[in-house]
Amino acid sequence: MKALKTKLALLLTCSSLLVPSVVSAATTDDTEAPMYIYKEGFIQTNVHGIYVPGHYINIDDDTRVAFLPGGIGIIAVDKDTVLPEGSKYLN
Repeated sequence: MKALKTKLALLLTCSSLLVPSVVSAATTDDTEAPMYIYKEGFIQTNVHGIYVPGHYINIDDDTRVAFLPGGIGIIAVDKDTVLPEGSKYLN
């Protein structure tokens, strides 16, 4: 009888430890990525899933993220902006 009680207590203890992990696994994370983050000492803006260094205010459907070589790097630009040769839009 004592062995049965010990096994039952052990089973209940183990199952109670699993409940929080099951609950957290069942929840979905529907939160969006933050618009601005502070990373590596700089504010970065989320432009359609890509964090661009700097604080951009007018981010809409016409804004794209582009890589401009020659020391400029990654910036957010209007999609109709003519980019210098060698530049490309990032997806």
